[in-house]
Amino acid sequence: MFLIGLSIGSFFNVVIFRFGTNKSIIRGRSKCTNCDSVIKWFDLVPLFSYFILRSRCRKCKEKISPLYPVVEISTATILLLLFLSTPVISYLMVLSAFIILLLILIAFFDIRYFIIPDKILALLAIAAVSLKLLTDNADFPHLLISTLGLTTFFAILYIASKGKWIGLGDIKLIFLMGFLLGYPMNYLAIVTAIWLATIFSIILLIQKKATAKTKIPFGSFLSIATIIFIIFSNELREITKYFY
Repeated sequence: MFLIGLSIGSFFNVVIFRFGTNKSIIRGRSKCTNCDSVIKWFDLVPLFSYFILRSRCRKCKEKISPLYPVVEISTATILLLLFLSTPVISYLMVLSAFIILLLILIAFFDIRYFIIPDKILALLAIAAVSLKLLTDNADFPHLLISTLGLTTFFAILYIASKGKWIGLGDIKLIFLMGFLLGYPMNYLAIVTAIWLATIFSIILLIQKKATAKTKIPFGSFLSIATIIFIIFSNELREITKYFY
């Protein structure tokens, strides 16, 4: 499962780094972004090639972005955690894995470009509805009410700040994560995302790598929080019983 995750992470790198270049994500050989030389197959082994090459292009010696191994190892680790938490292969598990993979892709898109592509959000919406349709205890009216209540607050922030405090892509993602997790998990996931973003911002401020006006990829923290709440849903539901 870890090796599968590395392979998927390698494909995600193609999707991320070819975004906005008009290059196909399924056609064409991989090339160095600096010297445009074709990368040999033995230099495309996920994770390992990065360290074997010492993070530099074999031909021009230009430094390779550390985002490549981070995407690969993150995807592999998260997929492995999901498998360990639900070792029985089922339609729900496969669909959950697909949703988590989309969230990983969203997280890294937001980190690199500060945007969340609508095409990925559309896939996430389809997967979320499909998952709920396969769930016996899905209560759609209750899900929609709690989701709308959650999203409305952030929509007001977006309108009041004219998009300066939070992005439209974040609003769409909040709606989908609210629908996916349901009450009270969706509210707790939002709080978790806010805390993660706050801690990250404080660290950057302490290290003087950011100012109070520096943008942060809030969508990435929303995605991370949602992934945590999906993988550890059973454990977290047991904890919430003491508060709700």
